[in-house]
Amino acid sequence: MLCMIELTEREQEIFDEVVEKVDETATFLARLSHSDRLDWLKEHQYPYPISFEREIDGTIYTVNAHFSADAETTEGKVTRILNQNIAL
Repeated sequence: MLCMIELTEREQEIFDEVVEKVDETATFLARLSHSDRLDWLKEHQYPYPISFEREIDGTIYTVNAHFSADAETTEGKVTRILNQNIAL
């Protein structure tokens, strides 16, 4: 099922900028050696904890992230995405 949404002109500009940046980054990563790519990914990973608490209007919400031991690795996912989207 194909779902289409209409974007405002500004939303389309933002979308296009994001797609362009993703394409640039994927092309950059594809040109790196395996070890350089892993080093780049380690340097650019999200620096904040995934589990956290936030208070909103007097209520404390706790968010915890859990990962499956059988889940796809980051390296595997990046490789799969690069293989699908970049012709080398």
